[in-house]
Amino acid sequence: MKRICEITTLLALLTGPAAFAQENALPAGFETQPLVKSSVSRDNEPITYPSGTPEMISVIGTLAKEGRTPLHEHPVPVYVYILEGEIELRTEGKEPHRYKTGEAFIETQNRKHQAFNVADGPSKILAVFVGAQGTPTTTAAK
Repeated sequence: MKRICEITTLLALLTGPAAFAQENALPAGFETQPLVKSSVSRDNEPITYPSGTPEMISVIGTLAKEGRTPLHEHPVPVYVYILEGEIELRTEGKEPHRYKTGEAFIETQNRKHQAFNVADGPSKILAVFVGAQGTPTTTAAK
């Protein structure tokens, strides 16, 4: 046990400053462009995490011209990035909002919504679900 504590302390001393110094974490020649940093959804509601064994799932979805998703909701946090096109998101009790290529948002949890493709061609989105094993990421609206 004493040996484990010594190793842990040594690792903390060796990696501690680098782990907390964000500006030193990136190598020369690598730049980032922040998209979303938030503890609330696009509708200003708190993000909540499910309990259980963490599981992240990412998908690329394509909406055909004039296509739409079914009415649904998410019990887990979802990050969405518009890869191509433009969508209009209609959330129960909220005003519709449009998102274009290069824009991102955090989906509202446990609220019915639907995405409509309003572009002249197909629209593609990247959706990243932060869930738990055995927990659905999406449920059909009732």
